[in-house]
Amino acid sequence: MALLHRADGGAVAVAPGQVTALHARSPAAVANRSVTSEARCIVWLADGKLLSVIESCEQVRRLLEEAKC
Repeated sequence: MALLHRADGGAVAVAPGQVTALHARSPAAVANRSVTSEARCIVWLADGKLLSVIESCEQVRRLLEEAKC
């Protein structure tokens, strides 16, 4: 499990096998309010949900790789 952090300070444990995509936060996503401005990476999950996390996508990718070991 990889421990990620939401903008509100909450922590979320994510199983690497449940992550389907990572996307850096875009200005358009913030403009339409789908992602908080504090988020640095959007993590899409297998169940269709998304997580906005404060870690960069590079950090998330590294944490997911470490969690697989």
